[in-house]
Amino acid sequence: MSSDAAAPPPLIDTAAQVERETVRLAFGTWVQYVDGLPFAVGLAFMFSGAWPAAGNTDARLAAVWVAAACLWAVFGSTVAWAYRRYESTRPLVVWQRLQYAVWMSNACVWGAVAWLFWDTGNPVNHAIVCVALLGVIVSAFFSLTMHRRVLIATLGVHLAVQWSAFVYHGETLAQVFAIVFPLFMLLLTNYGRGVAARYQQALALRFENEAMAAAVMRANRAKSDFLASMSHELRTPLNAIIGYSEMMRSGTFGPVAPMRYAEFVDNIAESGEHLLRMINDLLDLAKIESGRRDLTVVSVRLSDVAKDAMRYVEPQAARAHVSLMLDIKHDAIVLADERAVKQMIINLLSNAVKFSKPGALAVVFGDILPGERAAIGVRDTGTGMTPAMQKKALEPFGQASDAMTVEGYGTGLGLPIIKGLIEAHQGLLRIESTLGVGSRIWVEFPADRLVRRAEAA
Repeated sequence: MSSDAAAPPPLIDTAAQVERETVRLAFGTWVQYVDGLPFAVGLAFMFSGAWPAAGNTDARLAAVWVAAACLWAVFGSTVAWAYRRYESTRPLVVWQRLQYAVWMSNACVWGAVAWLFWDTGNPVNHAIVCVALLGVIVSAFFSLTMHRRVLIATLGVHLAVQWSAFVYHGETLAQVFAIVFPLFMLLLTNYGRGVAARYQQALALRFENEAMAAAVMRANRAKSDFLASMSHELRTPLNAIIGYSEMMRSGTFGPVAPMRYAEFVDNIAESGEHLLRMINDLLDLAKIESGRRDLTVVSVRLSDVAKDAMRYVEPQAARAHVSLMLDIKHDAIVLADERAVKQMIINLLSNAVKFSKPGALAVVFGDILPGERAAIGVRDTGTGMTPAMQKKALEPFGQASDAMTVEGYGTGLGLPIIKGLIEAHQGLLRIESTLGVGSRIWVEFPADRLVRRAEAA
């Protein structure tokens, strides 16, 4: 085991992440920089005499304004493209300043509508100009809501350009607009402040949750690495303890005397084997949780693996006076890791034996369910579980029952390991259980792992 302490994770600057994300959101996509061009062309065409009631601005002046709108679209799109491509190569403040430049210049271009297209004494023209300017302001508001400072600067330029135009024109509607527009922008600014605050709170919560999730994953990996390392370190002396105790039990160098010592040797051997099983379970769980449990996928006949698992559990069942039986209704050949399948069935059988009274029956069953899902599992007449106990049993080290089993307390890792192994096969673990009646627990393999049906065993 390495004695070097793991380096602490870097501190997460949530405020900086939120600021960077608001800049990214404010840049948006290229669409928001070019979607106003058709509108600009239509306004210029209408104001330059195409519809006399709307105004009679010089066509050359209208063309210059359209050209300015096009130049702004190119400028904004280029800056947004540069941000997406080179964002990490420049300080955030550079991109913020460019955003100010993009949107304040937009306010100058579109605010000029009030200067260039105002037709004195034409209320129809005034109404259209008002609607056009309000539309531009609202569009800017929705584009920049998440970035309050850029929004306020943009609305400020809009107000300065448009309000000065209304004051200059001095007509009745212009005077009304000179009062209404500042009030409207003040309303938008106040509303935008609240929306921006909620944006930032949501972003801060998102980044804090991501940081917590990353910390949990690091802690989980560290735990799994620790368990794997400790399991390896503990197995070596345990194997020696078990080996020497077995030699003493078998009387390799003569009988153990007095008989009380022989009982102690039996206790040492049984405790060592139990601890070794627990360590092996810990190692399996650590590998599953860390994703390091490699699967060797081959064609596996479920009934053959079930028979091997039953032979492995038979000594345990004999000590507990529990009968084992095989009941394969429809056998199947699936693509799976044979060792993992065997381990799942052994764990299910071991649990059934542990929590069954003498004279009980544990049955390994198999079937092909609707949807071509191959199933293999164990049903027993043991203690059973309530829904709450089932939930607890699926947690690592969770014991569904505090009752002493035939061989002492279980490790609480059997079902979590089964769940991890079947999920590694993209399958599911199913539990049906009634307290005091028994349990029916099985695993289901997805349809794409079924190679073919086989004759029932």
